[in-house]
Amino acid sequence: MKQVGQLFGKVAGKAFSRHGGEVMMELSRVWESLCPEVAAIARPEGVKRSGPGGATLRLRVHPARALEVQMMEPVLLERINGHFGRPVIARLRLVQAPEDVPVEADVRSEEPPALDEALLRGMTRELDGMENEGLRAALRRMAEGVARKATKASGARKNSWE
Repeated sequence: MKQVGQLFGKVAGKAFSRHGGEVMMELSRVWESLCPEVAAIARPEGVKRSGPGGATLRLRVHPARALEVQMMEPVLLERINGHFGRPVIARLRLVQAPEDVPVEADVRSEEPPALDEALLRGMTRELDGMENEGLRAALRRMAEGVARKATKASGARKNSWE
């Protein structure tokens, strides 16, 4: 009877070969310990060989944290290439996708801030007669944003005087 570990390598090797082969398999195995700062918000998805300059590592990352991961690119590349003992990955390609990546605080789950209803009614009063539905909806969203900012700003002023 063969051990699971022996069989896994053969089965997983075929699946991973389409997405970077052994490099991808190894990165998937050590990702959390190699890059603990970003392991909760980004994960390797594939490696694409791109000529003499080196390969590109595709990382799936939460959109709200993509800039943070992008700023860490030099550090991540140094750690990854250091792990392999040679330059394997030359660059990162970030794929922003929140559904499959757990994050500590998902910005989409927050409730929108309160808005000044009187200000919103004043700004949208004339939108009801507008024929173009798309334009009407866009102007309404813009008015809601202005009303939210006005509410937030007035709350900030109020709190700063206390």
